[in-house]
Amino acid sequence: MEFCSARRAVLQLLGAVAPTDRPALLQWMRTTRDFDEFTQDNNDIMLKSIAEDLRNCLPLETMLSSEHLALQKIQQQPEPTVHVDAFLYDEDFIDSLCEEGKMSRNYCMVCGSHQTAPLGFISHSFSLMELKFIYHHVLPDLSGKVLVDVGSRLGTVLYGGYLYSSALQLYGVEMNEDFCQLQEMVIKKYQFTDRVKIPVTYFSFSLILLE
Repeated sequence: MEFCSARRAVLQLLGAVAPTDRPALLQWMRTTRDFDEFTQDNNDIMLKSIAEDLRNCLPLETMLSSEHLALQKIQQQPEPTVHVDAFLYDEDFIDSLCEEGKMSRNYCMVCGSHQTAPLGFISHSFSLMELKFIYHHVLPDLSGKVLVDVGSRLGTVLYGGYLYSSALQLYGVEMNEDFCQLQEMVIKKYQFTDRVKIPVTYFSFSLILLE
């Protein structure tokens, strides 16, 4: 169906709605996320596919036993806090996990069980929406420039930079070898290797800068 025909069909449908229900329908159309699948571009779809791949490789809390410092920082939080990666789990995904009993947003202030009070969430990644906002509205034009993400972890800043910017090169500096392997897996699978590099350590990155 072409645009003109589709517009007429939508207007005819709105005209058939009971006048008392029409405002509610229009409000729903303005605010619903049910149209997301029709408005997403290929870059959004690719990032969601990357997130799914990473979810399949990581535990629900997205923390590895090799992340000693990060685990220690979470344990030092004044209130019970769990790590929920914003790139892998958006609010709708978290809601579905809570409904399935796989996650909770609350904890008991007396015994610590996940029952009553709001549970603190912390993330080490930007969400998809945050990545788009940063590259489209916060950072300047990166054409011909090199972007470095120190502590690149899952590599979300690098993937977003590849898809949402014209940066010449994107370097991820990550000390944790497990995360480096995950990043390498992603950039090879999605063919980002022409612009995304994972030097692994600060030392190897410094050698690249000297080249």
